[in-house]
Amino acid sequence: MALYLRILYIITGLTGMWQGLFKILSVKTGKSISIPCLYGSQYKNHVKYLCEGPKWRFCRDVVKTNKADPSGKYSISDDKRQFIFTVTINNLTNKNTDYWCVVEISNGPDYGVHFQLSVTRGEFPSLLTF
Repeated sequence: MALYLRILYIITGLTGMWQGLFKILSVKTGKSISIPCLYGSQYKNHVKYLCEGPKWRFCRDVVKTNKADPSGKYSISDDKRQFIFTVTINNLTNKNTDYWCVVEISNGPDYGVHFQLSVTRGEFPSLLTF
């Protein structure tokens, strides 16, 4: 059974929503970003999480739907009616810019979709696709 996972991007301070699989998202330093990740209905009761790091095998879980981030830098919520979990990263910096939206699979390897943030001092965030 294939896992369906897509990423939607909502940038704090901008109106509108972009849908798709963007490789790099440019955002302003010090701001926050919320990233909704869509998943298949069969995974609505599974744990979802945000993993930090450029390589899947070595990324570090930073927040899970069953375990909050004590630092407050990351938050996560799961809308099981719409099959979207949303991760928020606060106080963006140019460190640790590679992340994965992940669904935990009980009897197999977890499934994740990679995205990268480009944190800039620019005036207006933009989307970059490849």
